[in-house]
This record gives sequence, C-alpha cells and structure tokens, in this order.
Amino acid sequence: MSLLDAEAIRTAAALERLRIETVDEIGSTNLALMDAPLGPQPAPARLLAAARQTAGRGRRGRAWLSPEGRSLAFSLAVERRVRAQQPPAAISLAVGAAAAAALACWAPDVRLKWPNDLLRARRKLGGILVECRRGLADAGADGSVIERIVVGIGLNLLAPPPGSIGQPACGLFDGEAPPVRAAETVIGVLAAATVPAVHRFLDEGLAPFVQAWRRLDALAGEEVALLEGDRVVAAGRSLGLDASGGLRVQLADGIRVVHSGEVSLRPLDALR
Repeated sequence: MSLLDAEAIRTAAALERLRIETVDEIGSTNLALMDAPLGPQPAPARLLAAARQTAGRGRRGRAWLSPEGRSLAFSLAVERRVRAQQPPAAISLAVGAAAAAALACWAPDVRLKWPNDLLRARRKLGGILVECRRGLADAGADGSVIERIVVGIGLNLLAPPPGSIGQPACGLFDGEAPPVRAAETVIGVLAAATVPAVHRFLDEGLAPFVQAWRRLDALAGEEVALLEGDRVVAAGRSLGLDASGGLRVQLADGIRVVHSGEVSLRPLDALR
C-alpha cells in the first residue's frame, strides 16, 4: 500500500481527466515526468506525487529536500502540439499566483518571491520548478511537435529542522497538527489550481496573472540583492514585476529588468 492515497488526491483535485500516480520514493518527480516517452498525440495532464524525494531539484539546480511526513513533492505534466513558437517563459509566475490563492484557505499570509518561491513571514514555504521538453517533428507532417511542460511543486507541511537548509523556512501547518491526509489534500488543491492556470497561461500569456502576483509580492519596495550563485552582483530597491515577467530593480545607475535564469533574489537585510 502506497504511503500516499491517489484517490484522496483525486477527490481533492476534482479534475476528471487528470491521471494521478503516487510512489513512496523517487529521485525526482520532475525528472521522471521529463524522461517519460512522448506519445504521437498530446496526453491528458498527468500528476506524479512522491512521499519522499531523494534527488529533488529546485531552480538553478539547487537541491530540494523532501523528508517524508514533513513536506510534499509532486509534478504535473501538461502537453500540447506546437510549431515554431518559442518555449513558454514565466509559467512559474502564473503557477505561483494560482498556488498562493489555493493555499489561502490554510494560510492567507502566503506571499511570493520572484521568480518561483512561496513565503510566509519572509520564510520559505515552498518552491516551483518549471521545465519543458519537445519531441521531434515527424517527416512529412505539418512541422508541429509535442511539447511537454512539467511543473514541480515542493512544499513544507511542517518547518524543516533548524539548520537543515540555508535560509529561514516554515511550514503550512506550523503550530498545529496537520489534518488527516494533509499531503493528499494539499496536493489535490494545488493541482486543481495549477492545471487550469497553465492552460490559461498558454492561451492568454502572463497578463491575467500580473495583478494578482503584484498584490502578493513579498519584496515589493524593499532593498534586495541580486546574486549569481553566492556572489552579490548588484543591490537596489525592488520595483516589482513587469508585464513580461521580469523583475524591475532600481539600481544606483538606473532601473534594470532582470529575468528568471539570470540571477537569484534575496532581501538585502538577510545577507547582513
């Protein structure tokens, strides 16, 4: 019997065509879905959840710890057929806005840190990792290919032990006993928010999510540092999200717009 109940996830998600799988242990749910073979046609959305990840990954290749019973880790795969357009960017921002809204029933204080972190009281609650894979065009076909977008979400149910990660962290149910089947319920609720958010982003772009993201921006107006790895490359005041998903930062020599993949963001006072 699996440690995670797939039917409990299905009940909470209430998405008829969502394919749900659970495993007790895996290296990375994102990697498993990225490596799964592509079919001849776009497949229905698929969810893979693990009670424990041994090689979970965050943004820029950082490790994401998923201890059994204290956190949850799952990934969603959404497929479509595309031609020459560029792979979608900024999906993590749309997912973040949708996830924060979904989690508000337990934690209305959830906020977002650009580009992919979920915070409570400036402590890390969870993170989002989005990856994309495309197949090869069939000879003689219309040139379209199958594109698979994989959205991974890791979330602390309870705060990690002190010193286990390199930044302040918290859990969704800190100070209280998590409800029965908390992991399955939260996974299902997040899936119910994430799948339609991804489809809407693919149809309409980032615009429908920008205002919600700005309202939840944990660092708007604050002094921040931009980092490459562990090295501070600039510091200034965060001016918030721009329409393309970049972050506007007021530096000494003017406003700079940075994009996901270029740098990481930290509150400046956290580095002092």
